[in-house]
Amino acid sequence: MQALRDALVWVYWHPFKRVVQALPPAAGRALARGLGHALGRVRNARRDGMAAAARVVPGVPDDPATRLALAQQALVEFCQNDLEVLLFPTLTPARTAAMAGVSGQEHLDAALAAGRGAMLVFGHYGANQMIMAAIGHAGYTMCQLSAPATVLNEKLPEARPAAVRRTRELRWAHEQTLPVKHIDVFGSLKGAFSCLRAGHVLGVALDGGGGEKRALVPFLGRHAYFSLGPMLLAGKTGCAVVPCFMERAQNGRLTLRLEPALPLVRPGEDGLSADDAATRNTAAAAARLSAAIIANPSPYLYFLAFRLHMAAAGHDAFFSEAAEEREEA
Repeated sequence: MQALRDALVWVYWHPFKRVVQALPPAAGRALARGLGHALGRVRNARRDGMAAAARVVPGVPDDPATRLALAQQALVEFCQNDLEVLLFPTLTPARTAAMAGVSGQEHLDAALAAGRGAMLVFGHYGANQMIMAAIGHAGYTMCQLSAPATVLNEKLPEARPAAVRRTRELRWAHEQTLPVKHIDVFGSLKGAFSCLRAGHVLGVALDGGGGEKRALVPFLGRHAYFSLGPMLLAGKTGCAVVPCFMERAQNGRLTLRLEPALPLVRPGEDGLSADDAATRNTAAAAARLSAAIIANPSPYLYFLAFRLHMAAAGHDAFFSEAAEEREEA
């Protein structure tokens, strides 16, 4: 079995990768959608986990068939996202533009015009890594607070075979070819401060786990733990905070939707402490993400299932059941 896994990893990351890289973008997306549809027809742990996670999203009917359909859509999204990782080393401004458009670029330009840098905040919603390609290849200088894919080799609750661990190493190597400067979210944030103070773009995933300070904020009709780190950084630098979403059309083409900068509260306003201001701003950004997920749940189900799995295994909680019980009482 181990030999088979090793062989499949080699095939995927070598001959199959070269085939995908040689295909026109539309053909590559069609191939990925076909693989996703095929996976969705067969019962598997990933599909079942995403169908279970759909129960958390407000507005999703309590109906197994509906949740299964959303999980099947999520698998199609997942396969397209995954095959795009194979393309990262080949992306150029022209090839990126053929794969992903940008809507609302004026909001980012207006944020940068203030001279204090712009923080792009997003969730693990759809093809969020393609945000780095779209912004970097559009000519902006961008840094990204990143958790290397290899971190999962240590943090996942169960032991993983060597082939899976090797896959994460290869994935991280591809992510490092994106046109951004990666800043390890588990290390010093000096690079993040420097990026914003130089008037550049800093990308941050709002819904990642961990962080020295976390707060419970409304999310998906419940309360969820979000790190205060991004908004504490915004409070210290005075940067603009621009929510964004990478959205995928039925034909697989991507559009990066940039929203107007959030109207932040700053530390000291109305006597707010830095932590209180960061909590309010985090809640505002989480509300934008929550609305996008409720409108279209499938792009978020892979990450939501992952966070619920990690919490069940004793790692960082995502939702606070205690908070829900207090509200119901």
